[in-house]
Amino acid sequence: MSDATQRCEARLLAQQTALARFGERALQSEDLEEILHEACRLVAEGLDTGLAKVLELQGDGRTLVMRAGVGWRPGLIGALALRAEAGTLEALLLETEMPVVAADCATDGRFALPGFMQEHGVRAVVNVVVAGADGKRPYGILEVDSREARRFTEDEVAFLQSYANMLAAAVGRLRAGDELRARTSEVERLFRELQHRVKNNLQVIIGLMQLQARRAGTPETLEALRVVRQRVDALRLLHDKFYFAGDVDRVDLGAYLSELAGTLLRFHEDGQRQVRLVLEMRSQFVPPEQAAPLGLIAHEFVANSLKHAFDGTEGSIGLRLEPARGGEVRLTLWDDGRGLSGAPSAGTGMRLMDRLAQQLSARIIWAGSGRGTRLTLLFRPLPAR
Repeated sequence: MSDATQRCEARLLAQQTALARFGERALQSEDLEEILHEACRLVAEGLDTGLAKVLELQGDGRTLVMRAGVGWRPGLIGALALRAEAGTLEALLLETEMPVVAADCATDGRFALPGFMQEHGVRAVVNVVVAGADGKRPYGILEVDSREARRFTEDEVAFLQSYANMLAAAVGRLRAGDELRARTSEVERLFRELQHRVKNNLQVIIGLMQLQARRAGTPETLEALRVVRQRVDALRLLHDKFYFAGDVDRVDLGAYLSELAGTLLRFHEDGQRQVRLVLEMRSQFVPPEQAAPLGLIAHEFVANSLKHAFDGTEGSIGLRLEPARGGEVRLTLWDDGRGLSGAPSAGTGMRLMDRLAQQLSARIIWAGSGRGTRLTLLFRPLPAR
């Protein structure tokens, strides 16, 4: 084997090794500028010219901006803009989308070199298109320039095209990621706006109920409005949890119920009795379709205990949230008041709790005695959407 052949094979091996390493980086890096610069560096070294650049095609389809390059004077990258007009190298390449190779630009009559390339003493060029994603217009041009007249071989053109293909894949991946992040950001913005509007609408409803309560003609009407207002407020609190957490799929049930119960106790404080809140809450995330009915059940229990269990005496109300067997979750609500005298009454609040439990496909167990009332709810949490 001749020395020339050995050098050729060694150079080819070095090119392929560099190409493989670049492919790995292009698939992993999230920095497009780094990928473009590294491509320019490697193709300039691989073809032993010292000059290479990437031109990015702009939205008008005719202007190209130098996004990366090696061997050029400072100030050109990011600032130099070329127009792909008739008689230019760039127009020839974009029109055919085939590699354009010129062994000696001085004698090639197809195009004229831009002034900056003449200033750098460019004599020979090889250009390939960096394709666009999914049949869209090209991303731009990958070009290697030589200060000496030289004939680029088919293997060298194929080497350059391989880099261009990897660049096209990297650009497509990063742009798809940018579009996905933009869509996600927009969905989150719309969701937060929707939550804000829902919260405001619920607040308006609460305000209207307060206005009607001041005009109520009977104690019964006043009490009915108060109960409904508290139920709406429980839903408003749930929307607050979603709005501030920014999570559209789940809410921490333990934190939500704890805050809900605390709000109810503060609302019912009258300065004459002391009701203590006992919380034993594990963190348990559930989707909104479960959080809302569970919040209403907890609201009804706590409100009924505050109204009926203590007769002006001191006492405690407790909430416990914990895992149960078989992947279920157990919610226990209790008070140490006077207890149930028999089966739970058929009042509006009790009927509402039963219906909400059915909606959850939950098992509901009541227990009451002279020392308090206990409600146990067993349900299976749904996965987040």
